[in-house]
Order: sequence, then structure tokens, then C-alpha cells
Amino acid sequence: MTRRNTAVLAVVVGAFVTAPAVGAADVGVSGIVDGRYLYNTGVDASALDVRVEFDLDAGPLTVGAVYRAYQLSDPLYNPAGVNLPNAQIKHRYAEFAGGPFSARAGHFFATFGRGLTLRSYEDAELEHDTALDGILTEYGAGPVTVTALAGVAEEHLYGSRYRDHVVRGFRVELPLGGRVGAAASLVERSRTDRDEELELPDEVARFEDSVEGAELSLWLGPLTLAGEYAGRSGENPATGERSYGYAAYASGTVELGRLTVFGEFKDYRDYDHYLVNPPTCVRDHVWTLMNRATYEIDLDDERGFLVEGTAPVGEELSVTGGASEARRHSGELAHWEIFAQVDHSLCDRASGAVAASWSREYEFGRFVERAIGVADIDLTLATGQVLEAGLEVGWTDNRLAGYGYHDYLGSMTFYPSSSLTVSSVLEATTDRSEEREVWTILEVRALLPEDVELSVAFGSERRGKKCSGGVCYVEPEFEGLRVKVGRYF
Repeated sequence: MTRRNTAVLAVVVGAFVTAPAVGAADVGVSGIVDGRYLYNTGVDASALDVRVEFDLDAGPLTVGAVYRAYQLSDPLYNPAGVNLPNAQIKHRYAEFAGGPFSARAGHFFATFGRGLTLRSYEDAELEHDTALDGILTEYGAGPVTVTALAGVAEEHLYGSRYRDHVVRGFRVELPLGGRVGAAASLVERSRTDRDEELELPDEVARFEDSVEGAELSLWLGPLTLAGEYAGRSGENPATGERSYGYAAYASGTVELGRLTVFGEFKDYRDYDHYLVNPPTCVRDHVWTLMNRATYEIDLDDERGFLVEGTAPVGEELSVTGGASEARRHSGELAHWEIFAQVDHSLCDRASGAVAASWSREYEFGRFVERAIGVADIDLTLATGQVLEAGLEVGWTDNRLAGYGYHDYLGSMTFYPSSSLTVSSVLEATTDRSEEREVWTILEVRALLPEDVELSVAFGSERRGKKCSGGVCYVEPEFEGLRVKVGRYF
């Protein structure tokens, strides 16, 4: 182990040891220490990833920070695919919250409405972080809430190229009676392309625009409706060239006795931006193979819908089903999916679920078609221990590549006690573009004294896409040993 890795481990150990002592003081302390070590036998390289989060509360004042150390034994092996220094304070902030007023300086996350005008957030599992560095204020006057912010964010592009984003935003939210709510937002933005090795001229490096948005929500008995529209207009200061775009979203839910129906519509044009994340109108699947097949939307040219319904059938059965579609503004089909899931309580000690999805994704006049089926069962043994088993089967017809293949994934998880979990996953494929056909991994998770969570895994995992809320991350293939340690304090 390198000296740097040893120093990082010292930080982790120090946090573990000092957390109880600090928490005993008058100042309230909370946080988490998360350490991950990977040794990939396939490439004979390792990675150590440590993240420490903490918040200190003293009355209306709170300060906090996130420290991350990411150490690689070989710079060519970068499993997280992140571009950051070996160690850095990733986030830091100070916040005051007193009565109807709150203010936060430093790093912050903010979402206006459903993310059409602004969404800054972090998903650590997907290596997605669009934190803003600046100031965020909020004031509530009776039913009215006013938010104002200003901040900067840095977007890494490739190599030495990156982009600076500066935003200034204002939002006011107010109810219009007991059944109607409304809000309006204004965000001014500028982005500047930069290169650590080159000086880029303003006519190609800088762009400014503004976004205006309006939201409306209605509650009418069993019917809930919501809509949001945002338009943007921008200009290159050097050339005077203007551009326009818009985003529209609407959703509705209706309770029809034993049937609940949900639907949503999207229309996005020339709207892609680092600091927006509107609804996708695409179902987020929890199953591994279905999640990998998640369609990634195009905010510059897309409109479509999602509709789904859920209904109990008797006392032990629940059925969910729906469909989604996306098209270009030219009318060209981009994606469709049909899905269904049945959850069933077989008896007091057994429950299960079956699910299926069928989808197509179009590109260059061709498509990739996928059909995926899932079966899952949970058993409570006579001893009180729980056993979970699942099987996923997928078929892909890749017209883009000119061939088809099958995927198989089986999983089993055993809970010998409330503090111990043993799980295994076996995956196989007939996809000839893969270098191997079978992956298998065994993992043991344990809750140790002092609220320490330990996980040790050995084996291999397939490369694949992970998606959540419109953000996808391609997790690289892994073979070897993985150790995770976490502790909340």
C-alpha cells in the first residue's frame, strides 16, 4: 500500500475514533464515513475511494463539509471514471436557519419546480455532481416562499477542456386557495468554455441565456394535475447570435377506487444544459437488466409520454402496467416501452413478483429491441431467517450491430441474522462483443459493533449502465476483491 493510501486510511480511522467524543460535546455532530477499496486482478491495479461527510449544528448555525480521497495505483485504471485531484474537500458550507429565513453560503443543491429551470444535485452512486458554489437564501412569508441564489459550477468536458457555469436564480411559490398552487422562476445563466492549455476566444467560448418558468398544480378530489413550462433565450456576446428553446411538462394522477392511473407528457426542444434535469417520462426500473436498458432522453429534440396504472386484485395480488413513447419533433420514433409487474403474497412466509418489459430504441433508421423477464421470491424460513432469490432473462436484437443475443442473471441473498447478509450474483451472456461469457460474485455484508457496516466481495461483475432520474453511468467491469466500510455517527 502506498504512503498516500496509508494517509487516507489514517483519516478514516481518525474519524471512526473521534466521532463519539465529538458527538458528546454541546455541538451536535452527524455524518458518515465511507471507504471503498478495489483490487482488480484482471489488470493488477487497485483503487482506494474514501468519502467523509459531516455536519456540525449549534443552534441556528450549521457547518458541513465533504472530503473525498481517490487514490489509484495505476493512473490508467480509473474505475469511477472521475476527473479530480487525489484528495480534496469536495463540498463545504455554512448555513443559518432562523424562523422564516435561511441562508447558506458555500456549496449547495437547488431544484426549481421539477427541474426544468434549475436542478443542481448529487448522486454519489452514479458519480453525478452538479453542486453550485455560492449563496442560497429562502424566506417564507405565510403561504408564500421566496428563493434567491447565485452560484458557479464547473463541468469537466474532456482532457484539459472544462466549462464554467454561472447562474443567478429567483423563484416565488404561493398557493392560490386550498386546491391550486402556482410558482414562477427566473434563472440567468452564462457558460464559458476553458482550456488549461489553450486560450479560447470569446466568440466561441462564451454564451449567455436566461430561463423563465411557470408552474401550476391542481387538486380536484381524486384528480391531481400539475404542469410546468419554461422558455429560454440566449445570445453570444461576441457575435450577437441568438438561440431559443423550451421545455413543457404535464402530469396527472387519478384515483378510481381500486385503480390508480398516472400519466405524464414531455416536450423538450433546444434545452439541454448542465444544470437542468427535467422529468424523463421513462420508467426507472429496479431490476438490473431492465435498468441497463433505460432510454436516455434528448433534451434538444424530444416529445413523448408515460402512462401507468396500479390496481390490487383481491387481498394478495397487485398489478402494475404501463407504456412510454418518445418521438422527435419531425415525428420520427425514438423509443417505446411496454412494461408490467405482478406482486403476489403467496402465504404468510412467501411473497414474490414477476415483471416484464419490451422496448425499442431507434437510431440511424435502425433499432435495438429488448425483451426482459424477471421472477423474484422472498421466503421466511421456519427459523425466521429470510432467503431471496431472483432470475432475470433478457433478449436483445441489435439491428445497429447486426446481431442478437441473450442475457441471464441469477441472484440469491440469505439473511442468517439481522446483522449478516450473504449474497451472490451469476450473470451470463451470448453477446459476442463481450470478452467473457460468465461473471459471478459473492458478497458478505455485516453490521459490526459501533454501527460499522462492512462489506467484502470477491469475484467478477459485468460492465453495465446504471440509471436513475435521467442520469446514467456506465459502471466498468470488475474482477477481484472489493471491500467497503461505512459508519454513520
